[in-house]
Amino acid sequence: MASLISYPDAVESVIKLRVDAEDAEETRENFRLERIEEKLRESDIYTFFYREKRSGDSAAVQKRMKEDIYYLDEYKDVLVFLLTDVTEIFEQESETRERMASALAAANQASAAKSSFLSRVSHEIRTPLNAILGMDAIAARNIDHPEKVADCVSKIGISARYLLSLINDILDMSRIESGKMLLKNEKFLFRDFIANINTMIYNQTRAKGLDYECTVSADVAEAYIGDAMKLQQALINILGNAVKFTKTGRITLSVHPVYNKGSISMTRFVVNDTGIGIREEDLENIFAPFEQVDNSTTTVFGGTGLGLAITKNLVTLMGGTIKVRSITGVGSEFTIEVPLTVDESAPICPSYNLCLEKMKALIVDDDLIVCEQANKILEEIGMVSEWVTSGYEAVRRVQAKSSVSVYYDYILIDWKMPDMDGLETTRQIRKNVGPDVTIIIITAYDWESIEMEAKAAGANLLISKPLLKTTLISAFQKARGQEEAEKENNQVFDFTGKRALVAEDNSINAEIAKTLLEDKNFVVETAADGLRAMEMYTQKPAWYYDVILMDIRMPLMDGLQAASNIRHWNKEDAKTIPIVAMTANAFDEDVDKSAAVGMNAHLSKPIDPDIMYGTLYRILYEQGNNSVI
Repeated sequence: MASLISYPDAVESVIKLRVDAEDAEETRENFRLERIEEKLRESDIYTFFYREKRSGDSAAVQKRMKEDIYYLDEYKDVLVFLLTDVTEIFEQESETRERMASALAAANQASAAKSSFLSRVSHEIRTPLNAILGMDAIAARNIDHPEKVADCVSKIGISARYLLSLINDILDMSRIESGKMLLKNEKFLFRDFIANINTMIYNQTRAKGLDYECTVSADVAEAYIGDAMKLQQALINILGNAVKFTKTGRITLSVHPVYNKGSISMTRFVVNDTGIGIREEDLENIFAPFEQVDNSTTTVFGGTGLGLAITKNLVTLMGGTIKVRSITGVGSEFTIEVPLTVDESAPICPSYNLCLEKMKALIVDDDLIVCEQANKILEEIGMVSEWVTSGYEAVRRVQAKSSVSVYYDYILIDWKMPDMDGLETTRQIRKNVGPDVTIIIITAYDWESIEMEAKAAGANLLISKPLLKTTLISAFQKARGQEEAEKENNQVFDFTGKRALVAEDNSINAEIAKTLLEDKNFVVETAADGLRAMEMYTQKPAWYYDVILMDIRMPLMDGLQAASNIRHWNKEDAKTIPIVAMTANAFDEDVDKSAAVGMNAHLSKPIDPDIMYGTLYRILYEQGNNSVI
């Protein structure tokens, strides 16, 4: 007859065979009869857990076992031991705890980031506000010293523009997070798109003594369909950061198509700088909102820290991608790829009467990429093109050609070159070839500052980089006197004989608008709300006012309702009188609302005088008083 095994021996056997060594002592205690009796006095079921010994396969999941102990019946003289495998439950609970811990950590990180962001933004906003208020006080005390007042006004303008950029960043991020950022689908000329970017960045780089180069592939289309403003904003954010974090060296922007699929062109924009670079551990967070590599208010680099987050969201919204590579102390490279629709209806190049086939051109630029791309463009329009990478080499090439009576028709010379710059190269070549060869100075900088010196050196014309097909053809047209490439940039506006009604409830804004308009000889009347503006319009004869500038948010009657009422009034000019929104409501949907009630244009505050004058000139003189209904 088999002998019965004692309870302690049975427990030891179970522990030896099944229980993980680390849990053995605790499990032995949990199986002790005195402890079981104590626990069952407190509760009907006594439960504990232990880990099972691993099998030979150490990679196998270690099982979790649950032991439930309870009395068989009310007599409490028989114990029941119920063993259950709860491994899966433990794993699920563990995963849930990990997810909750991760979510909590992320929430804490986001909360800390937002707190840091608010602190940083408070500091950033108060800084220009302090400058504006301080300079205002200084100007008021020096009202009899025009030079001091002018200096204060200039600094107030700089601070106000910086404050506006901070506000725009915050509003853009808010719209992105709320899903209200919408894309436009409009035609735009690439040369104008890239010129607007370069104009802003040239000024920033020149102020810091940095070199800036923009190169555009000859394969880029003349016009696209898309949201030019948002793409421009994304690129300016990247380029602006490059300027901010680069002390010496250069910044470059290169553009070229990656591939074409039907009318869609995947276009790559690459920004390189020689700045401070980004640490590898910071790269994964640079596109996160409310984050900065340096979050302290003592950082030498200001800003909200939203620029890259906005850029990432804008690029994603356009169906594109953004990548970054960086080496600390060497520099960074940002690559944006976005799909753009090629505007097939746009002319391949401007109409021209020049016979360029077989004409000879020499390109002089120390940047090999610029030379190759310009050479490709010139060959595409039928010219015979050569290039050299220095002024000395250009002079030697021209001398060698002229010695055998061979002359170039056009010579394009970069202004900024080492050893011999573009102006000296022009002087040397002009001495050799006389007046018959057309010499064009090309520059990435503000050519107006060197125009007189360049003309004195013998240049016929100055043009700005990047060299696009339309830019070069227009330059050839202008050089030959057959057609002006562009209208004068500094147009003189004169609205003598025109009368404007300004509807504005803020007295200071009304005074600003009135002064700006009167400076260009408008006769101006003002109304303090939309209802008064409508009354003034309806009480005057038709054609009394030439234009109405309408704020949107006003008491009694807002600008949208006032404009709608005017458009539906029974008066001869009600359908055609130009109405221009002049408002702080600057989002896309605000522009759409203005157009929906019959407004001809939308000016966003703060008002840029040149934009306002140009808009009014187009409406009053170029477009005529045509109905927008």
